[in-house]
Amino acid sequence: MNKETLKYIFTDFQEKQLPHTKPRELELPILSRGKDSSQSVNKIISLIGVRRCGKTFLFYHTMQKLIDSGIDKRNIIYLNFEDDRLFPIDSQQLDMILKAYHELYPEKVAEKKYLFFDEIQNIANWEKYIRRIHDTENVLIFITGSSSEFLSRDISTALRGRSITYQLAPLTFREFLFFKDITYNAYSRQSQALVKNELINYLTYGGFPEVVMTEQEIIKEKILGEYIDLIQYKDMVERYKITNQYLLKYLLKFCLTHPANLVSVNKLYNDFKAQGLSLSKNTIYEYLEYMQESFIIFLHSKFSGSIRKQQQNPKKIYTIDNGLMLHFQPDKMSDIGYKLENAVAAKLRQKYKDIYYYSNRFEVDFLIEKHNSILLYNVADNIDDMNTARREITSLEKGRKSLPSANAYLILKEKTEREVAAPIEIVPIIDFLLDE
Repeated sequence: MNKETLKYIFTDFQEKQLPHTKPRELELPILSRGKDSSQSVNKIISLIGVRRCGKTFLFYHTMQKLIDSGIDKRNIIYLNFEDDRLFPIDSQQLDMILKAYHELYPEKVAEKKYLFFDEIQNIANWEKYIRRIHDTENVLIFITGSSSEFLSRDISTALRGRSITYQLAPLTFREFLFFKDITYNAYSRQSQALVKNELINYLTYGGFPEVVMTEQEIIKEKILGEYIDLIQYKDMVERYKITNQYLLKYLLKFCLTHPANLVSVNKLYNDFKAQGLSLSKNTIYEYLEYMQESFIIFLHSKFSGSIRKQQQNPKKIYTIDNGLMLHFQPDKMSDIGYKLENAVAAKLRQKYKDIYYYSNRFEVDFLIEKHNSILLYNVADNIDDMNTARREITSLEKGRKSLPSANAYLILKEKTEREVAAPIEIVPIIDFLLDE
């Protein structure tokens, strides 16, 4: 990286129009100081999330908000640290950024700058530079990363209370409909039919923005396959220097084809050994952790008052986006119940930090502690079958007896004519996913 290249990149950014963006439900704060203290922020704004979920476009949207509010575009600096023009990047060269900018725009030296740094985790020791310029320069800093380690280790230790972190995921179903210019009218049969059809598309192909805006199904599937390869090699193999790539791919395939299932490391170890794979239990633990740090999967623990028991019991596995299942499981109509449950897990994850499953001779899919109450959720395609109805309803009833403060909900693909005891509320999946 050198100053002349930086000047070229800065000029190129100024001369081009910002890409058109659609607003997301997540909005980043843009005022560093202002009369309205509720909107002011003097923190480093960090944005994390799985690759290709729209972090860069949320940056563009935030830049446009700044410009619309009266900020000169020349006061905005945007750098993507995956830009090959910047390679090789040495952390000691980061000082060139503001030096090159001030040489290009000397009249802006004393003015406030808005710095947008994309995929900054690619630079070793980036946090020291960010911390220093935040403390010494008149800047508001926005940074993104595609690894949760970027949050848990780097930000929490190095930035020490100087940052506010936001997490972005693929599109919610509400955003999915908005991106496709579809408005849901619960009182219109035509609208209901259209949205039900789009729900199948959402459950099948997921909510990655590029995939949503692509029309051809075969292209959607190719894009999703490339996303998996990118995350696998960029965020896991390269980042953690993984040599047993076959085992990593095998484990990733297992995770993406078994959503909403319990996963036991001991059982995985025995199954893999029986197939002749060379591995240790620690390797499985490490690879599962790498997948979580890359945001491609997340695990729910069994609800228990004991941390030790939470760690000992099997965890339920979910993927960040339904579309990722297609790469290893191309049958679009299979396992609709699991796809529904995975979509519910993704929705709950955007609202709640700690999500559990509950098991006490019966199983409830989701348990959430909310203030002084507990929320219990089961998810099913339908309860037309008597055995299915008995299983889903009985587990919620027993859950309420064991946890008297609990509210119980049964989420179904569609409304049902079957009567359910009053304490259990039936919620159609569309209503649940569209609820704010």
